[in-house]
Amino acid sequence: MSGEIIPVSASSFFSVSRKGEFCQYLAYDYYDPEGYYSNLLGKPRKCRAELKKLCVNMQYFLDQEEVKVNKMRVYPRVVTAYLGHRGFMDSPYIAWIIKFNGKFKKGLNLFENISEREKAEYNFEIVWQFPARSKIINAQVSSESQLVGRNVLFVWARRGEVVGGYERIEFMLY
Repeated sequence: MSGEIIPVSASSFFSVSRKGEFCQYLAYDYYDPEGYYSNLLGKPRKCRAELKKLCVNMQYFLDQEEVKVNKMRVYPRVVTAYLGHRGFMDSPYIAWIIKFNGKFKKGLNLFENISEREKAEYNFEIVWQFPARSKIINAQVSSESQLVGRNVLFVWARRGEVVGGYERIEFMLY
């Protein structure tokens, strides 16, 4: 498929603070045989315009999800995006910084996300890092997951698996 930019994989890292701040670093890796993105790097205005468009597009998809912290709706916002390459000019990645805030309480807290169920078009992995002196009690996610220690959750899916729908993470703050 000449000229098509193909998503290959995605990875996401959520850092959650004791104050209820969620900071997400989301990166998509692509196969770009024609070098569209590498050509943009030498054209600052076009590159900035493309990154702005990518931020708007990502915000559109975030707005389709319903995200709640302790039953209160929160609104993830794209802060910025970055374009880079993983060693080869046909292997670009685009990374976004996404933030939102929720109100935590001492004791049991709940994160919920409702999104459309769909088949994963590429492999992805997510790492959730909750604050010190916290403990993940339960994680109901649409794909494979593994709790590491008390406050780190790894989630992953492979291409073709059905993902999304209702997901929740229950955690204690001590």
